[in-house]
This record gives sequence, structure tokens and C-alpha cells, in this order.
Amino acid sequence: MDEREEEEEKFQDTEACIPRRLKPSLGQYAEMIKSHISKKDLNSALQVLDLIKENRDKPTIYLYNLLLYGLAKQGDVKQCFSLYNKAKKYKLQPNAATYTSLFNACALSNNSEVALEHLNKLRKLLYERQLPLNDTHYNVMVKAYSWHGQIVNAFQLADEMRDRRIPIGEITYNSLFHGAISNKEAGLRHALIIWHLMHMKNIKPSLITYNLLLRAIRDTNLGNLKPDDVLLSGFSQTRVSMLEGEKPDLLASPPTLSTLLPMKKEQNVMQHDTDVVVQKSVNLNDVLVSNRLILFGGLEGFLNRMSNDGVKPNIKTITLLLDLIPNTVSAENLLVKTAEEKNIELDIDFFNMLIKRRSIRFDYKAAKEVVSMAERKGLSPNIMTFGVLALGCQECRQAKEFLEGIEIFGYKPNSVIIGTLVGTACYKKNFEYLLFMMRYMMENRTRPTAQTIEIVKKFSKELSKIEKPITTDKYRYRKLKRLEDDIKTFKEQYLKWQKLIKK
Repeated sequence: MDEREEEEEKFQDTEACIPRRLKPSLGQYAEMIKSHISKKDLNSALQVLDLIKENRDKPTIYLYNLLLYGLAKQGDVKQCFSLYNKAKKYKLQPNAATYTSLFNACALSNNSEVALEHLNKLRKLLYERQLPLNDTHYNVMVKAYSWHGQIVNAFQLADEMRDRRIPIGEITYNSLFHGAISNKEAGLRHALIIWHLMHMKNIKPSLITYNLLLRAIRDTNLGNLKPDDVLLSGFSQTRVSMLEGEKPDLLASPPTLSTLLPMKKEQNVMQHDTDVVVQKSVNLNDVLVSNRLILFGGLEGFLNRMSNDGVKPNIKTITLLLDLIPNTVSAENLLVKTAEEKNIELDIDFFNMLIKRRSIRFDYKAAKEVVSMAERKGLSPNIMTFGVLALGCQECRQAKEFLEGIEIFGYKPNSVIIGTLVGTACYKKNFEYLLFMMRYMMENRTRPTAQTIEIVKKFSKELSKIEKPITTDKYRYRKLKRLEDDIKTFKEQYLKWQKLIKK
């Protein structure tokens, strides 16, 4: 103990004790902590320890475990280990729940460096003291290493579980999927290894497993995986085999590729409908460029596999699939139809993503159709809907109608929406559109973002570079005169606009 603590203990020893009947019981202290944690008031929960100290009561490891549990959910590694050390000073013996919370704090921490440092030290300490670890400890450690991108350590722990005959279940494999997702270059190969391990161990994938697999397909690549490679060393049933005329499916057992697969067009080979014969040296990542589901049975094959496993997709599954299907209206409509057939309620966020997807590929007509699609399902547009619809306003007339529509629905366009419209007007060098937006902002006292200010500033500087036709032709002369008038009007309006945004 430090000097201050010794003085306090001496003071407490010489003072009269508070009668037991006037103090809360250990059970009441526990209820106080639980109540504060349920309200996410961790500071008040920690203050219960001060109250215990004031009342000259001794806390129990159970009370510390309650606090550790609450702090671990926040990923507060430093505070958790500080409490753990305080408990040891009180000569309290940490138990299985204590270590579970400490590992979980490491898993949920936003600071990978700090989390891994504490995780490695605690793991080493437990090994040195030969303290028994159960399946919960191992699973949360696998989760911690996986979530911080340490896929090798995560797999080593899984091997350790197998060697110590600790049950490896779906939770362990799902945690390993997180590790695979963290590896952008070769995560999809790791995900396939995990998938085939589950299949060999007869562990049924759940909805969580399938959604994690879709994330791996969306966010990661196959590394250097080639036809004829064996995914699991020593298990020939995981060899990637070539079949003629079959649909490729790397999730099948054995995993299969087709002799005909779509390839990137820039390859220097003869092509017919973008199909070419796949050689053993082919880079399978190139195959994923246009359709990331193509190597996994396609949309239909993937959904059939889920159905065979008795797993019903949810809105998250459909949203993930939206990122993976071909970038066409027909593929998108098929996905919406599939969701309807499986009685999956699509929310406005899904339709907002669909609008954005169509707008990004400049298919503005199809993007607007999504609004009607959502309304037929009884969904009302929200401010995010208008945000993505703004991408489709390519002309001043469309922007006017769009802003009127927002007001009809009772919304006020935010600075991000305004910035999108201003950006389009500047990109198109459309003076009518830009002047309208500047007037609209001044009239409605809408403060632009720093990015919007920079866009207009850049447009102003580039006015001198706008090509002015030199001709005596009457039509071209009128065009030149209109351009000069537009530039003059813009410069006048720009000065007023600058004064407004400085207020």
C-alpha cells in the first residue's frame, strides 16, 4: 500500500465502525452495480467500490467481476486491467469469469496495439501458472486475435483446443471467420479453409456463419489459390478440381471450378461472350471482378445451400448479397423478388443502398423507380433516401423538383444533400443550376460544408479556362454573350454568397 492508503487504513482502525444495520449488504452492493451497468452508467458503478471502502467493507471477487463485465463490453482494456490489479491487492482470487471478461475487453477494444499487448501478457501468465482454461476462454481469445487481424494466432489457438480435446464448435469457427475477413489479400482462402473444416467436423453453419462468409466474399481475395490446390493439407477431398460444363462452387465438397469462366476483358486471349478456357495458372481473383458470387454457386446456388442447411436469410444477408450480385437492374430485381418469396421484410435502408448503387452507375431512371418499389411496400423515404436521390439530379429543373419533393415530405435538405447538388452543378459547368443552388442556400440560410465551399472556390478559379467560341456566327455569338453574362452574374452572386457563409 502507498502512504495515503496506509494513513486511511490507520484512520479507519481508530474510528468507530459503522453499524452493520446502517450499511448495505454485499447483495445490495451487487444490485447497485448491476443497476448502474444496465443504464450504461459505468462511472456510478465504479463509485460503488468507493462506497464499500467508506463503509469499511471488503469487496468480493464477484463484485469486481460485475464491474469487469460492464467495462469489457465497452472494450475498456486499461480500466479492466487496473481493476484486476486492485482485486489482487485485496488478495482476492480471480476466477474463470474474471479472465473471460479480461479477454473480452481485449477483443472489443478499438486500440489493437494496447489490446494485443495485454492479451499476450495475460495469456503468457496463465500458461506459466498452468491455470486451467475452458472452451469459453479459448473462444474469446480466438475472437480477440481474429478481430485484431491476428489470423495465425487465432488458428494456433484452434489447434491448441484440438490438442487439449477442448470442444470446437460453431462459435470458434465464426470467430475465425472474423480473422479471415481482416486479411484483405488472402482472407477468402482462409474463409474457405474454415468452411471446409466445419463441413468435415459435421458442424452446421448458422445464419451468422453465412453472413460472415458473405462478408469474406465481399471484402477479401483468394490470395494465390489455383486449380488443383488442396485447401486443407492432407485431405484430398478439399482439392480444387476442374469440371467441364459444371457451375463453379468452391463451397462444395470437393470444391469445384468450371473449365469455362468469365475473365477480365483486357486479357490477351480470344474471347466469345467473355468466356475463356481456364488454365491452371489463372488468377482466380480476376474471375471475381465482375461477379463475386460466381465461384460460390451464384445467387441461386448460394441461397439453395442455405436452404439445404435449414438457414433462412435475413435482411442483413440480402443487403450483403446486394454488394455481390452483378451490377445490373435484372440481377437487383431478382434479389428483391427472392427476398419477397422468402418473406424477408426489406427496410428503407436497403432501398437507399439500391438507389445509390443505381445512381453511381448513372442509371438515374432505374434509381427513381426504387422509390415507387419502396412505397409499394409501405415504406416512406427518409433523409438518407433524398441524399442518394440527389446523385440523380443532373439538371437544374430536376434539382428544383427534388427540393420541392423533400419539403412536401416534411424534410429540410441538409448540408450534405446541398453539397451533392452544388457538386453536380460545378462538374457540369451549369451556371443556371449553380446560381439557383447558391440563391437557395442564401434564402434558406443553409451553411455549406468545407468541401462544398472548396468545390465552388475551385469552380470560380477555373472560369478563365472555360472555352469561349471566337466567331461571327449569329448563333455562336449569342452563345458567347450568354456565357459572358452567366460568368458576370456568377461573380456578383459569389461575392454575396461568400459574405453569407462567413457569418
